[in-house]
Amino acid sequence: MKTTTMALLAVATGVSLLAGPASAKKCKDDAVLVGTVCIDQYEASVWEIPSANAALIKSVQKSKIASAADMSGATQRGVASDDYSTVCPDNGNGCKDDYAVSIPGVKPSAYLTWLQAAAACRNAGKRLATNAEWQLAALGTPDPGTDNGTTDCNISTAGAVLNTGSRSACVSDVGAFDMSGNLSEWIADWGAFATGCSTWASPMFGNDIACASSDGTSTDEPGAYSRGGSAFDLTGAGVFYIRGNNFMEDSFDFLGFRCVREL
Repeated sequence: MKTTTMALLAVATGVSLLAGPASAKKCKDDAVLVGTVCIDQYEASVWEIPSANAALIKSVQKSKIASAADMSGATQRGVASDDYSTVCPDNGNGCKDDYAVSIPGVKPSAYLTWLQAAAACRNAGKRLATNAEWQLAALGTPDPGTDNGTTDCNISTAGAVLNTGSRSACVSDVGAFDMSGNLSEWIADWGAFATGCSTWASPMFGNDIACASSDGTSTDEPGAYSRGGSAFDLTGAGVFYIRGNNFMEDSFDFLGFRCVREL
């Protein structure tokens, strides 16, 4: 078929005829394609970069960081404690020097609120993933309910958060790592604060934890949602894990995030 004919068909139908691998090339090396967005391949690490280091900031915003070695001049936050700068408080106001980075082989950052995570994504030229985007990126991640301590998703044996991508079999259909276990992950969505937890029906959904219902009487403040489960959730972790009983200002050692970039 001639190129001009293909172009006319695309205009007439509104559907690109160049889908598939060609589309995937639009995402940078730190992300994978999910529909029309690029979702980070790895759980985010947060780095405080002085505003004077314009070259490094530009590299982060253009997704040109391949490893921690490329982050010279920056300080990683949220590895072992809530050590975010006083100019980046829990409410996110003033968080202008903290940047989310998607790289393998580092401890992903935790101990941060939904608001701090959202700011770190924003500073990197990204945003938090929606619930639907996160779910589509996670599909295919193995959820055997076991953890062999080497390649399976980090849900129990380590008893700690591990470096990003270190569990080689814990990868989704589209190539995103650690979407089950390791760290639970903040997503963009808010909802009614959940007042109880149950599990999804087994065996289809693997008994993954579900805390997403509310009687509407517990609080007027919304709950911010997290997905995937952590290294401490055992069989309750998985691609259907969802929790809506944390406030936006909550922070924990088991709760991190990943970002999305618009194409």
